Amino acid sequence: MKKLAIIFLLVSACEFRISDEDAREELDDIANIQFNDLEVGDKSMHYAYIDQGRDIQLVFIHGSPGSWNAFINFFKMDSLLEKFDMLAMDRPGFGNSGFGEAEPSIEKQALLIHQVLEQFPDKQLILIGHSLGGPIAARMAMDFPNDYAGMILVAPSIDPELEEDEWYRGMINTKIGAIFTPKEFEVSNDEILPLKEELEIMLPFWSKIKIPTIVIHGSNDSLVPKENADFAKRMLPDSILEVKVLDGVNHFIPWTHPQEITKAINQLADGL
Repeated sequence: MKKLAIIFLLVSACEFRISDEDAREELDDIANIQFNDLEVGDKSMHYAYIDQGRDIQLVFIHGSPGSWNAFINFFKMDSLLEKFDMLAMDRPGFGNSGFGEAEPSIEKQALLIHQVLEQFPDKQLILIGHSLGGPIAARMAMDFPNDYAGMILVAPSIDPELEEDEWYRGMINTKIGAIFTPKEFEVSNDEILPLKEELEIMLPFWSKIKIPTIVIHGSNDSLVPKENADFAKRMLPDSILEVKVLDGVNHFIPWTHPQEITKAINQLADGL
């Protein structure tokens, strides 16, 4: 019941979609912010990026629900702008990437994002995935092991054994439930309902990940159990650089403790 209360609190507390015009206004000091839509098969992928010709590009992958602007504050950081190009996208079904049409397959989501990143050849790419963005980043590293230089998993939902059977998700997935559920949460529900099975499909492929990886989790995360960090350590014994569990911190690390993510970014970049 506590988790359900937190989820619906987000409805009124968070802005999950932002227009390109509003984003430009918020980022008015950054003249070279750009937006694009890439047609990939029957999907349209919307993304924001800053391309300054840097060697390293940061790739931010949001959770569920969410949109690219979950990471908009990172686009404002001078310390990152001085060293990196940055890209963040709306995952399928969110923001301006086919809003309302969920893509429950983690493998397909990983492929769609990978195809966006093919528009930026000759970059060293560091993946940063928060929450459900974590397993998607991991799947990208599994399926395209030579195309990424590093990975940061922030409060990632990656251990299938830790996925709970949450009673309210079945209720949302009904005609009556849909009437009272914001569209972002319908899409989120549609991709979280099969998540346990999707994570089980990934189990044999963790050994394919060879890139240096940092995991950051909060000890007080009530949405994604901190034991997911232990799972990462077990599955990636040779590529984990660090597992950091932040004492007293909840699930919303990109907003409450962005400095921990920037430290991890610089740690990975220094090793490239």
